[in-house]
Formats: sequence, structure tokens, C-alpha cells
Amino acid sequence: MRMRFLVAPRIPGLTRLLAPYIHRAAVGASREIWHGRVCTSYHGGSMRKLMLVLGMAAVVGCGGISKKQYGAKEAEAAKYKEEVAALESKAQSLEQQNATLQAQVSAAKSELETTTAKLAEQSGEYAKLKDRTIKLSERILFKENSSKLTPDGKRALDAMADAIAQQKDKAVIVAGYTDDAEGGKSAHVKRWQLSTTRALEVAKYLVGRGLDPALIGIAGFGEARPVAANDSLANRALNRRAEIALTPPTLEMGTVDVSPATLEKK
Repeated sequence: MRMRFLVAPRIPGLTRLLAPYIHRAAVGASREIWHGRVCTSYHGGSMRKLMLVLGMAAVVGCGGISKKQYGAKEAEAAKYKEEVAALESKAQSLEQQNATLQAQVSAAKSELETTTAKLAEQSGEYAKLKDRTIKLSERILFKENSSKLTPDGKRALDAMADAIAQQKDKAVIVAGYTDDAEGGKSAHVKRWQLSTTRALEVAKYLVGRGLDPALIGIAGFGEARPVAANDSLANRALNRRAEIALTPPTLEMGTVDVSPATLEKK
């Protein structure tokens, strides 16, 4: 009997990985045929292996893709992966920006609520003071026997003029004062004149800063209503002053009938 060996067929496109398995399966099948164990039956172990390997080879040869195509698909997948990563990064950045904006909106709302509450409180206080006289705490001081404004006095008036200008529904009353020694011990008339002149100088300065002269009035009280005892040079200096009060523009004063007939009835 002539010995025949089955040789693994060359199938274009197979990978080198299958070549050793095809060869071993073919050799085994040839040996089984030689020893008479296999004729045309598929029960032989080596023959079954050969057919299985050949089937796999056919599948790989027919359905496989080339290295170039695989590389192109791999590059495409890598590109998509990069795009997904970029989109995820952008989404994360937008989430952070949104969180920051939400915090800013929350802070703005809180500030608005606080400001609204303050305005409501100030509106209530303003309503209480609208029809009352407001005396400014700042005093304009003068040198002895003088009605000339000092540099400090002018600076104080500059600040007060800006504040008064914001009070659209208030009139301005300027009151002047002296200490009890200016003009002489018994010079009451001179002190009235000096205190009135001091008030007049303040009023003129305020008009120069843009206040309406129609809403400004003056008064001189002499040495009356001291803010400190006239017992020292320092205290007398405090009494040589002018004060400013804001009053309703339509302040109405009550009248008293002092006619003889009325007095007789009382």
C-alpha cells in the first residue's frame, strides 16, 4: 500500500497562527489512514481536528479584516474616545460654572433682601421724622467776637450741604449763639447782633453751595441756650457756635391772641 500524506492547503489570507495546527492535524489524519483506522468516515480524531481547523481557517480567511482596516477602525475608535472625553470635560466645566453662578445668585438674593429690609426700616424712620425738626449734630464754631467762618467750619458746612441737598422736603433754620462775655458783660444787644451775623454767614455759605435761599431762615439767640457752662475758655469756645436744624417746609406756627379784650376775659 502506497503511503500518502495529507498536506495542509495554502489558503490566502490565513494568519500564521493557524498554520501549525493545520499541519499537525493533516499529519495525524494521514497516519490514521495508513493504519487503516479511517477510510471515508469522520470518526477519526485527527480527521475531525483537521476539518475543524480547516473550517476555522475558512472563516478567518473569508470573514477577517486586513491589518490596515483594523488600524483605521482602531484610530476611529480612539478619535471617538477623545471626543467623549472632551465632552465629559466640558460638561464638568459647565457644571462648575453653574454651581458658581448659583452661589452668586444666592448671594445677590441675600444682599437684596438685606437691602430691602434696611430701606423699609429707613423709610419707617423717615416717615416718623418727616414732620419733625431735625437738629444736625455738627456745630460750626467761631473765634471770639468774630462771625468769620474758619476752615474747619467751612469743611463741616461742605459735608452738611451735601446731606441737606438730599432732603428735598426740608427747610433749613440756622441759629447763631455767643458766649456770655462777648461784647462786654452787659452787651446783650451786641450778642444778639453777633449771633445773628454768625447765622447769616452760615446761610450765605450754604446758598453758595447750591441750596435754595427760599428754604433757609436764620435766628440769633445771643448767649441763650449754652451747650456748656461759661466758666472756662474751652467751654466758652463751645458756646460760640452756629447750629443747623431741618424743619418741614410748611411749618405752621400757632398764634396767640393778645388783644386787651382777650386778656381781660382770661
